[in-house]
Amino acid sequence: MDSTQRRDLALFVGLSVMGGGAFPAVEAALSYMPPLLIAAFRFDLAGVFLLGYAITTTRNWRPSTRGDVLAIVGGGTLFFPFGQGIWYIGQALTTSALSGLMASLIPLLTAAWSWVLVPQDRVSKDELVGLGIGVVGVLLTLVPGATSLVDQGIVGKLVIFVSAIGTALGSVLIRRAENAISVPAVTAWSMLLGAGLMHALSPVVGESLADVTINPTAVLALGYLTVISTALAYIIYFVLIDRRSAVETNLIHYLFPVVAIVAGYVLFGEALPPSALLGFVFIAVGFGVLKRRTIAVELFD
Repeated sequence: MDSTQRRDLALFVGLSVMGGGAFPAVEAALSYMPPLLIAAFRFDLAGVFLLGYAITTTRNWRPSTRGDVLAIVGGGTLFFPFGQGIWYIGQALTTSALSGLMASLIPLLTAAWSWVLVPQDRVSKDELVGLGIGVVGVLLTLVPGATSLVDQGIVGKLVIFVSAIGTALGSVLIRRAENAISVPAVTAWSMLLGAGLMHALSPVVGESLADVTINPTAVLALGYLTVISTALAYIIYFVLIDRRSAVETNLIHYLFPVVAIVAGYVLFGEALPPSALLGFVFIAVGFGVLKRRTIAVELFD
């Protein structure tokens, strides 16, 4: 493993911890403000911070090419609104532990979108077996805990599933786009576009600023979401996705559940049904089959 691979591995692990910690932070914030407003405020603040950073550290911060626009639109209309705002709506109907667990769906969905949109990232036919194993895990994750088709738990899971589809598509579009502006600038513009869309959608789904309560817990949770798991984490994410395939980068979602489950248990006493944990094992094994050659090279080369 050369120095670049070691650096990418360190970024990958750090990003996984930052991202996994977002799930309990959202759980805490949901007690004091509606889900879409949490996401909108998060990306208002982080987007302004990152745009200021991009302006002061790079020359290429203004979108000027078709690739720039595609990357920003992919992030601003899919990755952030689906991966955060709509996801939070689903988490409000489930738990932070289950929400973190379902993040492991994203690598599989990314592989599916890459098959269609990014030929160089396509998996081989024999690796589709890995995707099939992962699908079994998805079903095990979605099914347990529902007592009826209108049970809040199953509705929350379905909302998160739709959110994961949009998140995966957004990451692949960003990978496909050949943008000229810097990674922080793409991230900042995407965040601000996504925040604007979520502000517009918030009253449509019945949210109001009157539902927001300001206290130390809410400020601390939003501060963590803004600075640690957004401003810093998304710079790292897009640096990695610029150097690695979208499929490989989205492996971070396999470490998110570990952080989220531990934090959810310690902070909120949340527990997961055995079948959901078994589903995660199937998803992880499926991706292991899918990327077995890459894993073998990293371990034994």
